[in-house]
Amino acid sequence: MLFSSITFVILFLPVTLLVYYCCPFIKAKNIILLIASLLFYAWGEPRFVLIMICSIMLNYGAGLLIGNAGFSVSKRKVSLALGVSLNVLILFYFKYLGFSEHILNSILKITHISEFQFTTAKIVLPLGISFYTFQSISYLMDVYRTPALVQKNILNLGLFISFFPQLIAGPIVRYHDINEQIKERKHRFDIFVQGVERFIIGLAKKVLIANTLAEYVDGILRLQYAWTPSVYLLLAVISGALQLYYDFSGYSDMAIGMGRMFGFHILENFDYPFISKTPTEFWRRWHISLSSWFRDYLYIPLGGNRKGFIRQIINLLIVYSLVGLWHGAEFHFIVFGLMSGAVIVLEKSFQSILNKLYGKGKAASTIRSILAHIIALSYTVCIFMFFRLNIKDGLDFYCNLLDFTRKIPLSVDLLLLADTRFSVFFACGLAFSFPWWRKLHIPINGFTTALKYALLIVLLVLSIGRLATDAYNPFLYFRF
Repeated sequence: MLFSSITFVILFLPVTLLVYYCCPFIKAKNIILLIASLLFYAWGEPRFVLIMICSIMLNYGAGLLIGNAGFSVSKRKVSLALGVSLNVLILFYFKYLGFSEHILNSILKITHISEFQFTTAKIVLPLGISFYTFQSISYLMDVYRTPALVQKNILNLGLFISFFPQLIAGPIVRYHDINEQIKERKHRFDIFVQGVERFIIGLAKKVLIANTLAEYVDGILRLQYAWTPSVYLLLAVISGALQLYYDFSGYSDMAIGMGRMFGFHILENFDYPFISKTPTEFWRRWHISLSSWFRDYLYIPLGGNRKGFIRQIINLLIVYSLVGLWHGAEFHFIVFGLMSGAVIVLEKSFQSILNKLYGKGKAASTIRSILAHIIALSYTVCIFMFFRLNIKDGLDFYCNLLDFTRKIPLSVDLLLLADTRFSVFFACGLAFSFPWWRKLHIPINGFTTALKYALLIVLLVLSIGRLATDAYNPFLYFRF
């Protein structure tokens, strides 16, 4: 079930909220949320809810071992290694076994080592397994570092792992950020209203902007690139990056909003990444929960930047290649990750030049700032095409985009550029990817408050109307 579906918006969420607030005690509320989360997951994947339950039981047992005060440090390390390994093995089986089989078969075929070919049954990927596996690992790591955090109530741990607002698309919640909220949290009307506002904004970003851009990006990518005008291809690059941003940040906004409706404070996952001046800053602002997870649980344990520049480069490439692989078990995701890491390495290598470029001084600060934005945006917008195209198609796409000597037949349809709906939401996508309104200093009074709620109602009506009349509702991160 998608958040951006009629069933969820007008049935599942309202009913869950009603039952939740009918329960006076926090323990009862947690049980209601746990049941709702399992039902939410079983709605689209009934056979995989057992895997979710097994994951909860596995991590509950592993957490008790890791947090056992009577165990020596070595026993706790072994328990941690075993718990993390089992989580990774489950993820590997469902997400990467087929990919590994393909690689091994290709090696055997190329090297002629053997005529044997590995064959396994087609494995269906459980929804959200990447997200809840990483949350489970964060729980085990947090308990190892602070044994007092161990959760002895399996229902509370089950709620942490399966909490439906961030189950299938994040943000990746850290256990130490939310464990106290599971035990006790505030339910205030103003917080609830903030959650509703955030949910409506996220729904509008997903349904109105991302879905509209997706229609045209998909349409352009179905064309033969050699016979497609470069302006179309450039439009696909920009629209594709915007679609991915509004698709995922919209879902994150809905998750954060629903969290507030239920009294939880979920940390931000996006912070206007397209205003970044460097690739490093971009990854601090894009999918923050994933970037910070890899930083804290992999990059820093590998040594980070503490063991010399060469080791730092190796660590960065390892981390970003795994970031790419996390997104999908295909080569183009690895390329996406390695390209991201390579640009970060280049930034680190030429840091002194960049410092001069972005240096202090008022005379040329505007020019430096604009140039920095152009460099960062060019990098980020371009690599995202490899997020959705395989390597061959991606190279073909960019070769034709940069080939201005091509002769395009006059019969190529150019009506897309005159499409009003696309133009409006493309312009909105560009405009609202930058927080320009923060500088307006809008006063808070009766008129502006009424205007805000009127706009929110309009957005909600338009979003529900779009969902009711248009079956096209893709979600790029649904595969994870």
